[in-house]
Amino acid sequence: MRQHNSLAKAVIIGAGIVGNSLAYHLAQLGWRDLILVDKGPMPNPGGSTGHASNFIFPVDYSKMMTELTADSTAQYKELGVFTESGGIEVARSDARRQELRRRASAATAWGVPHQMLTPAQVKEKVPYIDEEIILEGLYFPTVGVVDSLRAGTLMRERAQELGALEVRANTEILGIDLSEDGRRVKSVRTTSGDIDTDVVVICCGVWSGRVARLAGASIPLTPIVHQMISVGPIPLFADTVGEIVYPIIRDMDTNMYERQHGGDMEVGSYAHRPIIVSPDEIPSIEQ
Repeated sequence: MRQHNSLAKAVIIGAGIVGNSLAYHLAQLGWRDLILVDKGPMPNPGGSTGHASNFIFPVDYSKMMTELTADSTAQYKELGVFTESGGIEVARSDARRQELRRRASAATAWGVPHQMLTPAQVKEKVPYIDEEIILEGLYFPTVGVVDSLRAGTLMRERAQELGALEVRANTEILGIDLSEDGRRVKSVRTTSGDIDTDVVVICCGVWSGRVARLAGASIPLTPIVHQMISVGPIPLFADTVGEIVYPIIRDMDTNMYERQHGGDMEVGSYAHRPIIVSPDEIPSIEQ
């Protein structure tokens, strides 16, 4: 007896922060019969969401991105997953100092609270910094970190509470079938059964290009290694309650950042040569 396929208004592939957020917002907009698929386990299927340092600085290089960041931060606060720590961008060179002042001007224009700091003032907020090697700092009190795994779980659960979402963990995508003219999706084949749908959204980060190829599509995404080390324990952090109390430091002249993580410190670096990784080289969940 032939087993009938499941039906979905949309299939969302990837249960990281992007896929979970999309399911949540579509459910809020009235979409129903959504299916969220991930090859990993819940709540942390493995990927960028579970590995990122998860901090947010409020001012980007465009007003639109600044407004998007403010909207995102407000949502994370409403979910109770945002910890405000403050953040400081430091300048080691005159060129960077000019850049920070341009950023401060943008922050003034867009209503984002900020303060230019002398090296001594930076030292007051971040005692472990060497103030003799910096010229200035730009402080944003609204910088903070997000518990993105918890955020995704809450978003997913809210979509389920609305009766809008079915979640399939530990489920791999085997194929994406198209209409005869190759212009529309017809169904998605998975290890937990086939799903008939005409909307597929690929939200699986580094694996997105690989999944898109199943539908004959191309996503120009190239995963690049980012180096991060956690060092500690740090005596200064020993009595910290919670994840972070000291401001996050962005040191763009060295392409690095430093942030407290409980009793340890995370140091992230982009100062190395680009290291490209093929999704096909990433070990499977079982491996």
